[in-house]
Amino acid sequence: MREGYWPRGGSTKYRPLIDFLGAHPARHLTLTLVQIEDILAAPLAVTAQVNGENWTGTRFAHVRAWRALGWRARLDRRNQCVHFTRDTGE
Repeated sequence: MREGYWPRGGSTKYRPLIDFLGAHPARHLTLTLVQIEDILAAPLAVTAQVNGENWTGTRFAHVRAWRALGWRARLDRRNQCVHFTRDTGE
């Protein structure tokens, strides 16, 4: 794991997802909630399944971590997935 992108005091639950995103070369990535649970090897909280803030709110350490890697996330409740987009600075 690259030093510096995981905020102090951050929950380790989302660390496997952060590592996955950090290693993913694509600019766009869509993961179903089930796929995310598989990556985490743990179930998502109900709030993560219905509340977009869990994926965008900077008060969450995991959101700050993937933003530090250049990723933004958006929950798609209708399709039960999360769309990740990497900022490329272009």
